[in-house]
Amino acid sequence: MSATQYGMVIDLRSCTGCQTCVISCKTSNEVPGEGLWAHVENYYGGPLYMAAEVDGKVAMHFRPLLCNHCESPACVLNCPTGAMHKDEETGVVSVDQNICIGCSTCANTCPYGAPALNEDLMVMGKCNLCSGRVDEGKLPFCVQACPARVRYFGDISDPNSDVSKLIAENGAQQYLPENGTNPSVYYILPE
Repeated sequence: MSATQYGMVIDLRSCTGCQTCVISCKTSNEVPGEGLWAHVENYYGGPLYMAAEVDGKVAMHFRPLLCNHCESPACVLNCPTGAMHKDEETGVVSVDQNICIGCSTCANTCPYGAPALNEDLMVMGKCNLCSGRVDEGKLPFCVQACPARVRYFGDISDPNSDVSKLIAENGAQQYLPENGTNPSVYYILPE
C-alpha cells in the first residue's frame, strides 16, 4: 500500500439516490457522450427506484458506485499497455490516455465496471478522485456536490483521519471484497 491511500466512505443510510454525484462527475470531468464515471444502483438489486421488502418492511436504499482505487487493482494488473497505473504517493488509480489503446480490458476485468470508453477519443476514462482538485486542497466534485452529505473523502491509511474513524465507528464495509482487490471505498450499510 502507498504511504497515503485516498479513499471514500459513503453512508448508505442517508443516500437519497438523487444522482447529483453522477451528474457532477460527468459535467465537471467533461465525460463525453453516454459515458459515466459514476452511477447509482438499488442497494437491494432491483430496478433503481423500486422499493424492496426487508424483514417485512418496505425499504429503499441506494449504492453510489465509482472507481474503488483498489490496493491491487485488476485494471492495472491486466492493462496490456500500462496505461492504467496506480500513483505511488496517493494510491489513486488513473489512466494515461496517451498510451491507452481503448481495448476495454480494464473495464472487463474491473469488478466495479469503473473504466468507461471515451467514444470520441477511443480511449478509456475513469474516476481519478478529482486528483487535480485534491492537489489544490479541494474535495472531489462528487463529495462537494452531494446534497445529503453522505460522502466523506480522505486518507484511509491514516488511522487518525476522519474517514478511518468513520470506517471503524460504523463498521463500514468494502463492496465485493471477495474479488481480492482491497477497495478504498467503504460503505456504511443501512440497518
